[in-house]
Amino acid sequence: MVALDIRSRNIIMEVLDAVIRTSDHEADVLVSRLYAEHIHNLFNYGMNACDDQALVKNCIVELFLLIGGRSDLLREGASVDSSLVKMFRRLLMQEIVNSRTSTENFFSVETQMTQGLTSLQREALFLKFQRRLSYREVANVMDITIEQLRSQISKAVDVLLHRTSKH
Repeated sequence: MVALDIRSRNIIMEVLDAVIRTSDHEADVLVSRLYAEHIHNLFNYGMNACDDQALVKNCIVELFLLIGGRSDLLREGASVDSSLVKMFRRLLMQEIVNSRTSTENFFSVETQMTQGLTSLQREALFLKFQRRLSYREVANVMDITIEQLRSQISKAVDVLLHRTSKH
């Protein structure tokens, strides 16, 4: 599990408080369990995607309110983790569009390591190697085929290998 700084922990606690205040008693058990198991991954995913804490926080609250005890929102047969990420990704992209910023800003934060990669490649690498989702789960979250995903990851790895071989 990723260690979070005090500021990140405070933001996450605010999200939990907002979810609990607005959910009914029956949903509290499911929401609390899902929250405890997935909040750190969702927060990290959101911050890697857009680097806007307020937007990420609002989307996490919205996601857990949307679930609110409705386990039918989590697709049967799909992993809960990939289903939550997919739902969160859609909410986050919708909020980015609603705030009149381009969806190109999604996973657009470049680090020295990821410079030269497309936002799609950065997202694919993050989900596959940092979140350790399967190819099928990553393709499902990103709404692309497994072949397209493998191609994006292969191209990204080639860029990274080429860059490291120069040094």
